[in-house]
Amino acid sequence: MFLREKSNLGEIGMMKMDNVNIYEIIGTSFDSIYMALHQLSNNAEIVIDKYTIRKTDKFYEIENGDLHECFSEKEKCYQFLNNLIMTN
Repeated sequence: MFLREKSNLGEIGMMKMDNVNIYEIIGTSFDSIYMALHQLSNNAEIVIDKYTIRKTDKFYEIENGDLHECFSEKEKCYQFLNNLIMTN
């Protein structure tokens, strides 16, 4: 989304406006998605939205019929999953 600023002097430029995740401001410890990933034990899986999230000994996996992604870090998995949910 773009916002074009105008003033009595004419157009002064464009600013890109991104969606803001409230948990980026107040912290992920309040985010139910992050907490579900945090509490996920090895060889367990959960379903969030239309995605299955599985934790193995080495990876967090996100999959559905259209994708299969692996992450070695919980935070990267969380960021990717959060982006998927916010854009769909």
